[in-house]
Amino acid sequence: MLKKQNSNFIKNAPNQVREYISGHDSVRISSLGGFGDVTQNMFVYEFIPNGDASKSQIIIVDCGVGFPEEDAFGVDLQIPDTHYLQDKKDRILGIFITHGHEDHIGAVRFILPILGQNIPVFAPKLAAAFIEARLSEVQVRANLQVYDELTPPITKGPFIIDPIRVTHSIPDTFHFAINTPIGIFYHGSDFKFDLFPLDGKGADYQKIARVGQGKVIALMSDSLGSDHEGFSPSESSIAENFKHEIVSAKGRVFVTSISSNIVRWTQAIEYAKSVGRKVVIVGFSVDRAIKIAKDLGYLTLNDTDIVPVERVKNFNENKLIFLVAGFAGQPDSALSKMVMGKHKIKVKSGDKVIFSSPDYIPGTTSNIYNMIDTLSKMGAEVVYGEKEELHVSGHGYQKEHALLINLLKPKFLLPIGGNYRHIKSYQQMAKKLGYTDDQLVLPDFDSSVTFHNNGTYDTNYHISIRKVLIDGFGVGDVGTTVLRDRKLLAEDGMFSVVLLMNKESGEMVKPPVILSRGFVFMKENTELMDFLKVEITNKFKQATSSPANMDFIREEVQAYVEEIIYKKTGRQPMVLPLVIEV
Repeated sequence: MLKKQNSNFIKNAPNQVREYISGHDSVRISSLGGFGDVTQNMFVYEFIPNGDASKSQIIIVDCGVGFPEEDAFGVDLQIPDTHYLQDKKDRILGIFITHGHEDHIGAVRFILPILGQNIPVFAPKLAAAFIEARLSEVQVRANLQVYDELTPPITKGPFIIDPIRVTHSIPDTFHFAINTPIGIFYHGSDFKFDLFPLDGKGADYQKIARVGQGKVIALMSDSLGSDHEGFSPSESSIAENFKHEIVSAKGRVFVTSISSNIVRWTQAIEYAKSVGRKVVIVGFSVDRAIKIAKDLGYLTLNDTDIVPVERVKNFNENKLIFLVAGFAGQPDSALSKMVMGKHKIKVKSGDKVIFSSPDYIPGTTSNIYNMIDTLSKMGAEVVYGEKEELHVSGHGYQKEHALLINLLKPKFLLPIGGNYRHIKSYQQMAKKLGYTDDQLVLPDFDSSVTFHNNGTYDTNYHISIRKVLIDGFGVGDVGTTVLRDRKLLAEDGMFSVVLLMNKESGEMVKPPVILSRGFVFMKENTELMDFLKVEITNKFKQATSSPANMDFIREEVQAYVEEIIYKKTGRQPMVLPLVIEV
């Protein structure tokens, strides 16, 4: 039945695509960041000809990072696990980027060296510029190719990828209609249908409808806003509120947002200039994003509009606006340093700080509100988010999802880009449109979804997905053991004991030397320290022998010290015994 339905596609397909068509073909879709995760977007589309997975051909959609939760001590980022692709590198035909947010492009600089720098990366203009800037930081070169809404469909092996412009909270956002020998898959990453976009570039509804005239097997749809009824508010709906907060301010104004929020920076600059304020850019990520946007023509900012940080003292406070990096309270960000007094610019009582931050980025929420609380205590006037109508979601609500579904008329629905509650809401919304449970694909976190050309699918195939953590420039060298140790250090500190041992006799030369960091203040706990020295000495004598086994002594002392410290204090510091032969 499905083959008959796709007869027109097969008839009109290029020769290089038609040669793949067979009676047992399938398309397998895997999420290397895991299904049910909002960030770490990286989807593998794998065409498997005639049931032979060893001859599969692959394209990848997006390559993004995730943001660590609070218990990931010292970890900067998390990236998708590419182990599944290790033996398939030569079959990867291209990486296709939907838009320029970090959770869709941020892992490119880490993953290209793993998969191969010759793999072509197709990206819209703004995202390509962001990627290029990121790659230059780590001296990685890429085969980067720019597409736009006028770009003809891109043929790669058995795939024909057709970009479709949509609206989101960043310019140059696209969906992909992915034609394969078994039918069409529509990759509907982050989107909303903004009927009044500030840049005047709306979604291409006609092209979406044309795709729907074919036989769409499955819609992979962003589901993050599906727990809200109706339509999401337009960006233009908050413009007046945002403008009012800037032009009505009596003193200094600070605006912070995600660095790639070009729309918000453009608004802030225009509103500030309208009342004679000069622009001060603070923070590397914002400075880079604004320079890129200026070079590409997304905003207008002359040199005379900008004041360097070093010259702000030469201007009246009501003549300045600060565009600041660090909306999520990152410890090393410009905004955090201002709050801690470690920056040339310091926030003070009477300043107005405007947070126009994304509504939901996992791993950032608590830091944002902690920063807002701190600024409020310092006497600043803080206005933020949906509370003051200074930010609208970049993700479509239920009616926008319903519109996309009705335009495409897919056989199956596979919600992506949301947590379980969003997926559940999407499921309920789809049922109101007449979709049944067997048309809603809800894979496990590590499942792959395999669509067969007989019109069926299964989720039987599973891939291994590990946490791949980024600490500085290290990729994957921080694991659960390291995080556990960091957690111990953060919560209960460190207790170290140095034991000097006679190499020949195996006896202790001097009393134990104890060092404590973050555990207890030693000068105020001399009784505890004296007790521990006696206990450690006794345990050493029990464990030593001639000749001495240093590893055995270290293990015995460590286990014993951990036990007695817990009994005495109820705490579990990291215990590090050091046995030195003299």
